[in-house]
Amino acid sequence: MPLVHTLERADLTLSFVGPDDADRVTRDLKPGEVRLRARRDSHDEAAALAPASPDEAREVGAALARLARELRAGTVQVAATPYAAALAGAALGGAWQDTRYRAPADRPELTLALDGLSRADAARVTGLHAGVTFARDLTSAPANVLNPATLAREARTLEPLGLDVDVWDGADITARGMGLLAAVAAGSTHGPRLIRVTIPARGEATRTLALVGKGITFDTGGYSLKPPAGMYGMKNDMGGAAAVLGAMRALADLRAHIPEGTEVRAYVAAAENMVGPDAMRPGDIYRAANGLHVEVTNTDAEGRLVLADTLTVACQEGATELVDLATLTGVKISALGNDIAALFSSDPALTDRLKAAALAAGELVWELPLHQPYLKAFQKGTLADLRNSDLQPAGGSIKAALFLQQFVTRPWAHLDIAGNAAREENATGWGVGTLVEYVLAR
Repeated sequence: MPLVHTLERADLTLSFVGPDDADRVTRDLKPGEVRLRARRDSHDEAAALAPASPDEAREVGAALARLARELRAGTVQVAATPYAAALAGAALGGAWQDTRYRAPADRPELTLALDGLSRADAARVTGLHAGVTFARDLTSAPANVLNPATLAREARTLEPLGLDVDVWDGADITARGMGLLAAVAAGSTHGPRLIRVTIPARGEATRTLALVGKGITFDTGGYSLKPPAGMYGMKNDMGGAAAVLGAMRALADLRAHIPEGTEVRAYVAAAENMVGPDAMRPGDIYRAANGLHVEVTNTDAEGRLVLADTLTVACQEGATELVDLATLTGVKISALGNDIAALFSSDPALTDRLKAAALAAGELVWELPLHQPYLKAFQKGTLADLRNSDLQPAGGSIKAALFLQQFVTRPWAHLDIAGNAAREENATGWGVGTLVEYVLAR
């Protein structure tokens, strides 16, 4: 759905009503609801209660996109609201559909105009939408289309936008001592990739923000094999990678707003976790990039392994602050559901900035503690420095975050987005907005 400043004509208009404007059609409208008010020869008219907050505006935008699709409206005009940017972003997102694997349908592309939306706000909404769309397209792609190599090729499409993209393959990864990433990928015919995307600082770089994403393009669980119901949908296990790449796509359009002196890097650890003659086995021990040895007790706890090496490399390359996103633990869904991401952080100031960024983006996070005594479960009963799982679900999200913390030497935050990256088989692009707001607010 393109966002334009003006329309010559609209197939659908949306006006806002208050208590004094209610009629038979609109008198029982609920906040966030959009209702068809009239069908004219020239266009359709819809109404909604005037949103009282950005969150209500996002509900209106999503509902408007659904109505436009039902009515096959090609152009939509929206009345003025103080929350036009939030409404526009949600409407753009609500109009997205992955039609790459379906027969062509005769549906018009939606074009949206909002009264009172400034050109600056429109540019920001458009840039963010480009990033969310990129993330959704990546997450939605099936694993026979998107593997570590093709994910790296997708990352390279950011180069024409002025971003620097570097890719390391299996031999390079082994040479860099990233034994955990190499071990996870060993069961697949598609070797691993380490992807780094950089937006150089304007002026002298005084800080380097690293956005790190888990890029498991398909997860069978390895020899700790998932059951069929648990394995379906595991193409989405690269939702963290999609989010950081989507954020970089958005920031490519918005780089003039990145604070001077700030360099932004995205790191993606890409691999498939498969069963094969060379696949890692429970009981195997591997050396991580920071020199620690890790015993693999559960091959289905692979995300923390690839992230551990990638966080180490980001720190070694000079990151001053790190944020990682990963569809990491199923127990996070049990704790917080699919709407709320779990936030862990080693730095209170970083925590506050991420909470503010998520609020501005309309994405929900909830802080969970890095309860250090839980780490002991990963340090006992093993020949190695750490094991990757104690095979106990209690506190599993916390213990996974504590594992990651052993591989960072800078202020760091971890967002467990299990359940957030896709909803009802539809990719969401969750995290792009939070990361963009985080970078721009520095």
